Amino acid sequence: MKPATLVTAFCLVLLIFGLGVLQAQTALDPFQKGLSLEREFKVEAALSAYKEVLKKNPDHAEALQHASRMLSNIAGKLPKNQLTRKRELLREAQGYAQKSIQLNPNVPESRLAHIISVGLLSEIATNPREKVADAWLIYGEAIKILEIDSTYAEAYFVLGKWQHELSRLNWMELMACRIFFGGFPESISIEAAIRYYNKALQFNPNSILFLYGKGSALYQIGENEQAASVLNRALALPEAEPDDMLRKERCSILLRQIIQ
Repeated sequence: MKPATLVTAFCLVLLIFGLGVLQAQTALDPFQKGLSLEREFKVEAALSAYKEVLKKNPDHAEALQHASRMLSNIAGKLPKNQLTRKRELLREAQGYAQKSIQLNPNVPESRLAHIISVGLLSEIATNPREKVADAWLIYGEAIKILEIDSTYAEAYFVLGKWQHELSRLNWMELMACRIFFGGFPESISIEAAIRYYNKALQFNPNSILFLYGKGSALYQIGENEQAASVLNRALALPEAEPDDMLRKERCSILLRQIIQ
């Protein structure tokens, strides 16, 4: 056999062998498959992979955490006329996150997954007492994350959004807070929200989510020029997370409101 033919044959064998190894690894390691699909923003396929892991090992803390995030992502995109389905998915997401926390209480990502599921549930809640209870739970989880890791940017963002949303409570919700919970653990203001957003951006300056939060808070207090600058910065960034396309759409909508 000629040398060139030998080289071609050898490369072909390596290619076939390599593909076989890759397929075997994928078949044997659905968790890694899920992570790969998640990085490609294939949320539902990633969720299926994580659930495959959990069928074999219900106590796989990382799979629980990632499955929770995928469920929240799917639920968050459902339209308003599918509230029952949205609530079901978010309850499932919350359950996964809670179990992940029980298994690994000092992992910030598990607590963040819990925060996300509770936050989305709170958005569709109609009972003021439930909203306030959710707010306390979210605050407690964010503080716990910072006790574990004081540089965890997402926790500062959560506290910023916590301040931001509570600064818009109606009188009934504020009354429920005072009656049932005796107030909130810290004073509420949009200025505090901006401080927390800035802290989050200190650790992750290229987060579209964080920039949108800060931009919307600045717009709320009439700082339109600063808000527009922050939103334009967000729009210039590449998409790095599954929801970044939607976040950019929100940035564009808010920017149009500012400049019109």
